[in-house]
Amino acid sequence: MIFANLFRRRGRTILTVLGISIGVAAIVALGAVAQGLEAGLTAMTRSSEADLVLSQAGALSSIISSVDESVGDELRTWPEVSDVAGLLFGNVLLGSGGRNFFVLGHEPESFAVIHFRIIEGQDLASALDARGTQRVRGTPLILGLRAAESLDKAVGDTVRLGGAIFRVVGIYETGDGLEDAAAVVSLHDAQALTLQSHRVSMFYVKLRDPADEDRLRTKVERRYPDLSLVTTSGFVDQEQMLGILDAMAMAVAGLAVVIGGIVMANTLFMSVFERTREIGVLRSLGWRQRRVLLLILGESLVLSLLGGLLGIGLGVLGVLALSRSSGMLSIFGSQFTPGLFVRALVTVVALGVVGGIYPAWWASRLLPVEALRYEGGSEARGSRIHFGGMTVRNLWRQRTRTTLTTLAIGVSIAAVVALGALTDGMVDAMTQMWRASQTDLLAIQADVDADVSAIDQRTGARIAARSDVQAISGLIWTAISTEDVPMLMVFGYHPRAYTIGHFIIVEGEPLTARHQAIVGRQAAEQMGVHVGDTIRLLKSSFRVVGIYETGVGYEDTGVVISLREAQSLTGKHHQVMYYQIKLHDPGQAEEVLAAIEADHPGIDVSLMSDWAESMSDFRVMQEMIGQISFLAVSIGALGMLNAMVMSVMERTREIGALRALGWRKRHVLALIVQESLILGAVGGVIGMILGWGVGQLMLLLPGMLGALVPSYSPQLLIRAMLVALLAGVLGGLYPAWRATRMRPVEALRYE
Repeated sequence: MIFANLFRRRGRTILTVLGISIGVAAIVALGAVAQGLEAGLTAMTRSSEADLVLSQAGALSSIISSVDESVGDELRTWPEVSDVAGLLFGNVLLGSGGRNFFVLGHEPESFAVIHFRIIEGQDLASALDARGTQRVRGTPLILGLRAAESLDKAVGDTVRLGGAIFRVVGIYETGDGLEDAAAVVSLHDAQALTLQSHRVSMFYVKLRDPADEDRLRTKVERRYPDLSLVTTSGFVDQEQMLGILDAMAMAVAGLAVVIGGIVMANTLFMSVFERTREIGVLRSLGWRQRRVLLLILGESLVLSLLGGLLGIGLGVLGVLALSRSSGMLSIFGSQFTPGLFVRALVTVVALGVVGGIYPAWWASRLLPVEALRYEGGSEARGSRIHFGGMTVRNLWRQRTRTTLTTLAIGVSIAAVVALGALTDGMVDAMTQMWRASQTDLLAIQADVDADVSAIDQRTGARIAARSDVQAISGLIWTAISTEDVPMLMVFGYHPRAYTIGHFIIVEGEPLTARHQAIVGRQAAEQMGVHVGDTIRLLKSSFRVVGIYETGVGYEDTGVVISLREAQSLTGKHHQVMYYQIKLHDPGQAEEVLAAIEADHPGIDVSLMSDWAESMSDFRVMQEMIGQISFLAVSIGALGMLNAMVMSVMERTREIGALRALGWRKRHVLALIVQESLILGAVGGVIGMILGWGVGQLMLLLPGMLGALVPSYSPQLLIRAMLVALLAGVLGGLYPAWRATRMRPVEALRYE
């Protein structure tokens, strides 16, 4: 009976299943990316033939870990160590403004490259002579099989990575999706490419005797307290990036359950309403309340499972599309596991229970006598609304359906508003921060994300020598995790830098020497530190000499240390991430910008007022807003389509009467489209209110510290309303067209 009931209204069932599948597809896609990264890192470390892995403690991921190369030289002299191999991750841009691409820097003859099986061409060691002189034209590179196929490259071709030209000397395969989608260059070339001289991301360590592991770990903890030594099997457990991706997947799962549950409840209420007399007959024939409840819940679970299965298929297709995109997530690879699919199905089962429990309970409470007298459709509820005309009265007749439809749209719009407000807040905070620096231009390394920029200080010295430049300030900017603050911003400035002047000292004194720190007012309150206290940042201790305020959340929730010590913490010796440039004449900013870029092709210069929107974090969040907007339009339109089709069907005789009284097709079409637009608009307003509430709740999360305040700009609210109206239009077009196709005579005979 369950399947017979569901496919009695095939159109409604299909639309509901599609709405559920979209959320499930997002869960599967994000989960596959997280598992792909985990599987790739696990396979990479285990296949290296190493026993242990040494990386920077507290790093968000080994991909951004930084360890001095001299550590490996010392480890090789220890009696417990048999061999050490360094590895450097590089996230570079492929081509000019192309997609993100992973480069792995290995020592060509180390034990860690043995598992790179060359299937065409030669390996790196064969392409270099004993002194490192290249035997091939161009810098040698071996390319993973997946990367070679996606880039359509073969042995002998050239590849442009981050502004440098490499020649493919070999194609390799490891069986690990992360490595096979990347390229391998010599460690020295990777360091030059990423401007990380004498740095590695991590070391692979081989033991002489496995029994020496505990003794070696004790020695490392004593000698290098800022480093973490773990087994190859336990290495992936310290990857915080995996936790972030899992959190994203869980957030999407929660959104899918809420929206899908609302759509499910809407569909089941429609089904129950139109089958009220049928349920009354069943109750009069002896069906108990529990049996009716189980029938409706069974329909809900079947709908959920069908949507889940379709969503899994769409998720797989989405991951395949993502692997060919230029986004940051595409470089992590992907992996599908039974556990991922089980999690997706558990989510849809929860969705089925959430969406079906109330309609099932409502149906089970129907009294047989009242149910048998039910006439259905619009006659069930008289309208007491006397304003807004026929459109509003039609919507008010089925208040439950109208409420659930607007809620489904509202929750989707809330996600758009909340994320958009955070993105705008980030841009506002960044803009305030750069404006507070009172500089005109900002320079970063060309062809890389701003987060990994590195500029040689000699370049800064040459820019400072220009006659049109008044002052130049180098900046290192990073984030670390502490016990009190999950993400503490750390700024590195020279104590006499021009831009450090906007850090207004409200207690204590300014930064003057090494091993000193000034702390933002909000960070000091969160950490419970005062002038004279000592704070520890990674491996170094700093004495707090002052408390500052700038009025900018990003800065007031951070710590400022000397530039040299920030360089030591981040491994960017004699480098800065950005240069803030103050001009004698700000009116010449455009001309000076062009001149600096012409003289220094390795850097990009932008106006300070424009730079925030070019940040990679901003672009990533913009992409997420676009994807969630698409999700909102899709689910909202499907829910709207479902509701409006049902509304048209139950009013078939009424529409026939209107047509018989002289209503033209365009009048009927306008009526249905107006109803869907009103539903979309009301859903948009609800979404804005919910989005504001979500944004305010996010301010209460630990570690936010007021660093990021949501910004609800008129443009954001207009965009959210347009998304809601678009969902209404798309959802109402087909039902409106269907209503216009009704012939009056046939419509009047509709039962």
